[in-house]
Amino acid sequence: MYSQDFIDQILTSLRVIAMIKEGQKVKVRNGLLDLEPVSTGLRAAIRRWVHNDNRNTTVLYIKNVVSNASDLIHLQVGQTEKIKEAMSECVAGLGALSVTYGEDASITATLHVLQERIKNEINNTRQYNNNEHRKGSHNSMQK
Repeated sequence: MYSQDFIDQILTSLRVIAMIKEGQKVKVRNGLLDLEPVSTGLRAAIRRWVHNDNRNTTVLYIKNVVSNASDLIHLQVGQTEKIKEAMSECVAGLGALSVTYGEDASITATLHVLQERIKNEINNTRQYNNNEHRKGSHNSMQK
């Protein structure tokens, strides 16, 4: 179904998102997310323009990563706990990115929605797992 390389790419992207600091910009290169070491000045602006690095492209990539991670959790691909942990850790990076783009209401709102989606995803899967555990305990008690 999903290759190990795909799962690793999602985990890597989630970990990179978790590393984002306030004021730091992000770029997508060769299908992978990367942090911009220096994102001020004319050189950086020209480089970002040439490579089409912009907040809309970045947020679209991040949305896809979060959606793919959610799909992997629902399909229970075997690394569900690692994926949930990485998703949980990336919430802080999304918060930092929303501070970076604080003057852009649309981007900031999108990042906040993603943060809430991740928190809900993690809470919902925990509740589901707890309910399944209770059912299993209840069924074994009936035997």
